[in-house]
Amino acid sequence: MLSKFSDPIRSRDVRLAQTRPTCALSSSRKSRRGFTIVELLVTLTIIALLTSIMMPGLRAARESANRMVCSSNLRQIGLALYGYSALYADHLPSTVFDDDNTSAPQEMMAINTGQMPTPQFDPKADGLGWLVSPEVQLLDSPHMLYCPCHRGAHPASRYEGKWDPSAMDRIYCNYHFIGDNDRELQSQRRLFSLAPEVAIVVDGMRDQGDLNHRYGTNTLRADLSVRFWHDQQFRLRNSINMAEGDAPAPEQTYRELWRLFAKAQ
Repeated sequence: MLSKFSDPIRSRDVRLAQTRPTCALSSSRKSRRGFTIVELLVTLTIIALLTSIMMPGLRAARESANRMVCSSNLRQIGLALYGYSALYADHLPSTVFDDDNTSAPQEMMAINTGQMPTPQFDPKADGLGWLVSPEVQLLDSPHMLYCPCHRGAHPASRYEGKWDPSAMDRIYCNYHFIGDNDRELQSQRRLFSLAPEVAIVVDGMRDQGDLNHRYGTNTLRADLSVRFWHDQQFRLRNSINMAEGDAPAPEQTYRELWRLFAKAQ
């Protein structure tokens, strides 16, 4: 009687046992199925499209952040210049590049004299370099004289460990100093006597590679405010490009640029 019911059950178990490997094999095949070529190409296309959309925004955000650091540097430089003027009877730091005999406005990015064309000048601090010289030291770090947006030949890393003002090689920062001598008025500039809108330090402009920002320049004014001078027409870049070959732009070009900077809004 028992075998009458057990035979069909054994027969069913045998059939199930025979079908299980087939199901497992089918499941294994399904689990190993990957992307097709079409799906992979579509995925890569979407990633490339999203990247191209996001990259300009990321670059703009980074430029904006770096420009804020640049503005902060200029404010620190402004405070140091005010401290220098308080110590030295209202005078701005001296620079040999604005003397009558060695007028070279393009060199007023230098923070030391380096090897001058004539031997009467010993290597020493010059211009903004006085703010980091051992005699004055009104800036905490020479790195404040360098803009994070700079992509030219004078990054801070180039002069790391070479901040000695008496170095024989000329050291350049990323900011341009107006100088202590007003050659047009034939008089010394005194910081506390300057009109508030007069720009005293701007981004470097020795040549086009020294321009820190693409569409303008940060300007430090005599009242310690920092403004961005917008230059959508590339007047600054084109003015510096007026020089032939490797010759610097004419002195008059720099005078006109300083007047333009005073109009920054």
